[in-house]
Order: sequence, then C-alpha cells, then structure tokens
Amino acid sequence: MKLVVALTFSLVLYFVVTGKLNKTIAAMVGGLTLLAIRVFPDPYEGLKESIDINTLLFLIGMMIFVRVMETSGIFEYIAIKTVKIAGTSLPKLFFAITFVVGFVSAFIDNVTTILIFVPVTFAISDILNIDPVPFVLGEIFASNIGGTMTPIGDPPNILITSAAKIPFTEFIKYMVPVNLIILFLADVSLLVTFKKEFSRQFSREFLEAFDESKVVKSRKRFVLASGFMFFIIFLFLLQKPLKLESSIIGLIAGFFGLLIFEPQEITPFLEKVEWEVIFFFLGLFIITGAMEKVGIMKDIANFLVKIASGSAVTLVSVIVWASGILSGFVDNIPFAATMIPVIKGLPTISPQFSNITPLWYALALGACLGGNLTPVGASANVVGLTIMKKYKGKEIAFRSFIKYSLVVVFISLVMSNVYSLILLKIL
Repeated sequence: MKLVVALTFSLVLYFVVTGKLNKTIAAMVGGLTLLAIRVFPDPYEGLKESIDINTLLFLIGMMIFVRVMETSGIFEYIAIKTVKIAGTSLPKLFFAITFVVGFVSAFIDNVTTILIFVPVTFAISDILNIDPVPFVLGEIFASNIGGTMTPIGDPPNILITSAAKIPFTEFIKYMVPVNLIILFLADVSLLVTFKKEFSRQFSREFLEAFDESKVVKSRKRFVLASGFMFFIIFLFLLQKPLKLESSIIGLIAGFFGLLIFEPQEITPFLEKVEWEVIFFFLGLFIITGAMEKVGIMKDIANFLVKIASGSAVTLVSVIVWASGILSGFVDNIPFAATMIPVIKGLPTISPQFSNITPLWYALALGACLGGNLTPVGASANVVGLTIMKKYKGKEIAFRSFIKYSLVVVFISLVMSNVYSLILLKIL
C-alpha cells in the first residue's frame, strides 16, 4: 500500500509541476482514489482524520471577509497612504510592505495576512501602473518568514513549542533576530532579480496628485470597516486565551461582516470564494493523511536520524535541510508532527543527543521556511498566486516560481543551518 500511496503522490506532484492537468483536479482525483481503494480501512473515518476542517473553514470565512472589506475602499485607502509615506522609491515601498507583512504574520495566520495585503498591493500597482508580481512574491515569502518568528505564527511552531515546552518569550528571543536577517536578504534577492521593475521613479507631484479620501464612498461604511478589521485582528491576537479556533474567527470575520455590511445579498460574495483553492487543499489533505497512515512520513523521519550517524552537528544540518526541502512539497504539519516524537526519543537512543533544544529550533526553521520553495509549499503561496491569477490575469508557473524562490530558500536554509549550529553551542 505504501507504494500505491507514494506513486499517487508522485503523479499528483508531476501534474502540479508540469501544469498538464489542473492542480485541483489532480489533487482531488488522487485523494479520492486513495479513499476508494481503502488506504484507510474506513474511508469516511479516513476522510475525517485527514482533512483539516479548521483550515478549510478558516479560508472560506477569511475570503468572504476580505471581499466585504474591499467594498469599503479601505484597501485602496491604505495603498495610497503607504505609497505617499514610502515616497518616490519603489525599493523603499517594497521593504516597507514586506516587513509589515512579516510582522503581521508573526501573530496572525499567514493566509489571513496574504488575503489582507494582496488586495492592497493590487491597489498600489494600479495606482502606480507597475507589475504586482514582485510585490506579491515578496509578500508570500515575507508571510512565511514572519510566521516562523513566534509560536503562533505557523502551525508547526504551535506543535513544536507545545511538545518541547518552550516559553513564548524564549522562542521569539531566539527566532526573531535570525528571521529578520533572512527577510532582509530575501528582499534584497528579489530586488536584484526584478531590478528593472524596481528602477522606476515617481515625482513627488505625481504621488501628491492621488487623494486617498476619494476612494472612500461612504465615510460611515469606511469607519465601520476599519473598526471591524481591528476587532478581527484583536480576536486573532487573543486567540489562545479566548480558546477560539482559527476557523471560528475566520467565519466570524466573514459572516458577521456580511451581517453588518451586506445583510440582504450575499451571493456575489460567496461567488468570490476561491473554491479551486479550497478543493485543492481538500485533496492534498487526503493524500498527506494517507502518507502518514501508511507510515511514509515516519520512514522519512527515521531515515534522517539514521544518516546523522550519532552526530548532533550532522543531525542539526540534516533536520534543517531535509525539513526545508520536504516542506516545499508536502504539508509541513504532518512532517513536524512525525519528527516531534523522533526528536523527543533521541536522548534514549544515544548520549550524543542529550541536549535536544537546538533541534527544536532547527525543525521549526526548516519546516516553516521551506514552505517558500514551491507554489504548493504553504497555504499562503497557493492563495496569493490564485488571487493574482484571478484578479490580475498573471500566472506564475511552478518552474518560474522556483526560479524566484530558490535563492530565497537557499539563503534561508544556509542562515538557519549556521544559526542552529550556533544554538547547539550556546544552549
């Protein structure tokens, strides 16, 4: 059965990479095939075990929320304000946006950040008549890098800090500095890659001609939208003490937004939900769940430990690079969940692994940052690229994305590797 699951995953990945078949159809057909041939003894139970319903409902709710917020003009308003503050320099504007995205993603789900900032980016690109591609790529990379900084920024970090009992403040003390450097270097690499696009200059008079107040059609709606958006952000910040799942907050954002702003006609907003993304994740969840069920993920984890040959230094490097590369192609949540008991059990295997604290940071860095490698490596990637294709007609193929991401991920993993080895010495 392992061979069948591995072959199915390979075929789906092939179609996603080559684009010879729509990625959603490939993922759904692959997942449903595995259910039909009973990889799970009970297909219905397997469906329940595999699907992360929290993520799917969260995505639906936040997609509705963003569409509702758009009608208030708030994104265009933020766009014009941001452009004016950044001045006539596109690189300065780029750094400003990506660092804000990185900061927000450290506390709020990466997909939410993308859903909020990509419409702002489109508004900016329309105002300045520039290509939104480098900005959207920068925001995708920044969201995944920013999510690595805190225990609540990315799901693998939640699992890791919970299992390792690492306090919130201690985690950010060690993770924020290295990720700020990585974010800066990632931005620099994109500025070099898109040198021509970032070379444009705008006169101060050109910028001053834009009036942010004109995008606000209704002041009352704008004020309500602003207050409601801050309320939703507040809910995310207090998610843990309030004991609310991301899906609940997402649905509150979407449907309470409809209640406040569009209580009569909701069909246009439901039609704007990216159902292709929802079903792509549905199929992907089933496939990765099957890989976990038949033991493929566990085999990968055990293999990594075996090739380390008892060396803590080697194991740190193996964890960073293996988790980084694998997380570009498979969901980093089951991979992190599989590696956690492996790392926990290391002290009983060999005295060489008595201090496993640096290994937790190595796993967090690799699993989270590796999501930038491919268009399907992280939820934020899929959502950001799908929105850009739908609303701007610009599609970044699998190979093209890797052409841009390879340098970013290489820098990220080199920095993570070096930093993890430093932690191995000081912790």
